[in-house]
Amino acid sequence: MAASYHLDPAKYTLQELKNDLLGRDLIPSRIPLKEDLEIHFQILEGKGIQTLRDLITALTNQNKLREFSSSSGISEKYLTLLRREANSYLPNPVPLDKFSGFGATEIKKLAAAGIKNSRHIFELAKNNPEQVSLSTGLGVSMETLTELVGLSDLARAYGVGPVFARILYDAGIHSISEFRSYTPQQVIELYESKAGKKADFSIDDIKFSLDLVQVLDR
Repeated sequence: MAASYHLDPAKYTLQELKNDLLGRDLIPSRIPLKEDLEIHFQILEGKGIQTLRDLITALTNQNKLREFSSSSGISEKYLTLLRREANSYLPNPVPLDKFSGFGATEIKKLAAAGIKNSRHIFELAKNNPEQVSLSTGLGVSMETLTELVGLSDLARAYGVGPVFARILYDAGIHSISEFRSYTPQQVIELYESKAGKKADFSIDDIKFSLDLVQVLDR
């Protein structure tokens, strides 16, 4: 099956999301999501919310969130935090100029061809596996194309931004499939070795990212 840029929210269940929240150490601003979590999720299920896509759709904008709060009895504050958490499972594509190590000329050539972010180049490469001809057609070197495709693939992982993707890539992890084969401890050791500083994330953070990577192409 061909990979999609994001995990499929229609295939990620509300139960999985609940288990994520119960099992993770959340950042301070999201800790209130654990308050009365079982009750809130029972209400969500009673309102027909079965998947991550259902939840995101139900809370798409402030008006819908306000209406859902009124009909469900769940506070707008709680639903706002829950919407942010749900949307974080579908990270925004990274603008290509945020990846370090590339010249402005090649990035501009790609932009002129309509390829401006990690999703664009990931999907382009997925649909055009012959990268030599793709490189020629775009007017960029194979080295640049290969790196950008790898970085864009890695940036699909939860919590992996352009800086972290570059560190992983330079450490020898060039794709999501390779990332999957590492343990959380190995990832942290690679990060600290390459970055020259202590990781500002925990083993649990990386474990969660790796867990989501396992279902990314479900």
